[in-house]
Amino acid sequence: MSESSSTYFGLPPEFSSPENSKVTIVPCPYEASTSYGKGTAEGPAAILEASQQVELFDDELWLEPHVVGIQTAGAVIMPPQTAEMEQPFKALQDAVAPMVEFNKFPIILGGEHSLTLGAVNACVSRYPDLSILQVGAHADLRKSYEDNKFSHACVSYHLYKALPQPNITQVGVRNISKDEAEWMEEVQPNIHIFWARHQEKWNFSEIISTLSNNVYLTIDVDGLDGSIMPATGNPEPGGMTWYQLMDLIKHLCIRKNVVGADIVEFAPIPNMHAPSFLVAKLLYKIIGYRFALDLGVTKKYL
Repeated sequence: MSESSSTYFGLPPEFSSPENSKVTIVPCPYEASTSYGKGTAEGPAAILEASQQVELFDDELWLEPHVVGIQTAGAVIMPPQTAEMEQPFKALQDAVAPMVEFNKFPIILGGEHSLTLGAVNACVSRYPDLSILQVGAHADLRKSYEDNKFSHACVSYHLYKALPQPNITQVGVRNISKDEAEWMEEVQPNIHIFWARHQEKWNFSEIISTLSNNVYLTIDVDGLDGSIMPATGNPEPGGMTWYQLMDLIKHLCIRKNVVGADIVEFAPIPNMHAPSFLVAKLLYKIIGYRFALDLGVTKKYL
């Protein structure tokens, strides 16, 4: 593997060294609780390979977002997390915390969705008002699943408990269990769900207004419709389109301070390049939108 192909988007040192980069991509091939389709541990490597084919000029922003600098960090490897652990996902938390402290923009590539807890824990000490925008098909509000409290099916519940000022907005949900629904009805948590079945009526400004100023963005790729994203372990029909997701992220980055992000639950399919390329393109678009205003793009591009 050449030096350039070992970095996401094949960037040379002048655009990928730590001292020159505002963005740090953190591969985290963690997979311990997937309950249907497997393969999320292969996600970061597949995205790395596909990213070599992404055009660096963004025809929407009319510039090359990579000039902000995009560092590729070493992969964070963790054993299965258990209920006995005092600090679950600590290895990821420890890796991300210095990036947040030094104003880097971390993007974690999973791996299963449960790892989001480690990244969010790295952000909350600096941003006590942190809220979460979650894209995904599932509410993920179970307290435990298959005797595992840190299952990917429980991540939103534990994220909610981890936030100093709990506030989560979920977009694209189309699967929730009876237990989750009953918990929400009983507790009335500060969780705003924008159901996929209502997507024709979504107002992105309304969605973003539910969030605090500092936001962590987590994207489970099953939030997208299976027709464009079949490479995920728990697909659900009726998901978002590519341009709906782009509009949501644009509105978020224009109006809020996005302090970190992740893309999770991508399980690549051998010899099928389209899903891998979609996630690589998504990764680059997040970077472009996050730094568009810094790069001189005006809000008129909306």
